[in-house]
Amino acid sequence: MPAYAERRSVPESNESKVVTSTWTLVADGVSAPEGPTLGPDGWILNVCSFSRPENPRVVGGDIVATHPDRPGDTRRLFNTSFGGVEGIPAALAFGPDGCLYVTDEGHRAILRANDDGELTVHIRSPNGPNDLSFDSNGNLWFTDPWGSDIDNAIGCVYVLPSGERALEQVAEGLAFPNGIVTTDEKVIYAETRTNRLWCHRRVPEGGLGAAELFAELSHQQGVEVQGPDGMCLDVQGNLYVAHFGAGCVRILDSYGTELDCLAVPGCNPTNLCFGGADMATLFVTLDDTDEVVARRAPHAGASIQFCPQRQQHSGACDGWIDFITRSPAL
Repeated sequence: MPAYAERRSVPESNESKVVTSTWTLVADGVSAPEGPTLGPDGWILNVCSFSRPENPRVVGGDIVATHPDRPGDTRRLFNTSFGGVEGIPAALAFGPDGCLYVTDEGHRAILRANDDGELTVHIRSPNGPNDLSFDSNGNLWFTDPWGSDIDNAIGCVYVLPSGERALEQVAEGLAFPNGIVTTDEKVIYAETRTNRLWCHRRVPEGGLGAAELFAELSHQQGVEVQGPDGMCLDVQGNLYVAHFGAGCVRILDSYGTELDCLAVPGCNPTNLCFGGADMATLFVTLDDTDEVVARRAPHAGASIQFCPQRQQHSGACDGWIDFITRSPAL
């Protein structure tokens, strides 16, 4: 793994703070950040899973947004605690209806937020969901790890077919299934506590093939808790994996072979996404520093399903931009 770049001091007047010679700081003080996703007009949204005393500006359950062109301009959109349940959000994705979907382990459900921040329960899960991914047909895939571990492998992966209300089980018996990505060819998900990635290939007659070991990540010596977390894809079909505990993002080709390893300015990257005007900026959430950081990526990111964009002349896009810009700053 490449050595961390040396931290450099930056004048207070420079709003785009340099975290290292490679990474720039987009947001800080965002407690237990996870699940970044590209929003309309270039905003980067992320969840704050838990409260931390050192970061009183946010509380667990907050969903926030930061614009990369204005680092530190972070807005609180809404909080997932409601109905007497303390929210523990983990990941975000825009759906085909223009709403924002939130996996929430506290509610043991996937929540749905409209562009006023109004929350409803979309679907409940048996354990408590972690990450999610919509495919091009609007089917919702997600991991369901809450309560699972290496000695209690009860984690599962599910799909909610578009327009349906009944879950279909994809995989079971997993030790904390975590990040998940879907393409027209396959579904890949992380099993954090075994340091492995699994793949199901789509078969011509419909459905999925059996689980195949896609990759087993290198083990970081001396680190007790580590493993693959969130993931995203670039236009070349390469998989970018936030390796929690190992302080890096691993880049794997479409066969699971490691191509590169990008050291991050923290030990515990949780998730990542692409954004920027040309989709070639990689944004990473860091749990141990409570930061969102960014850098140029080797390739642009793959297109993101259903992200509302201005060029689509979408009412959902305008609604979300209005909601974000009038939300209170941290």
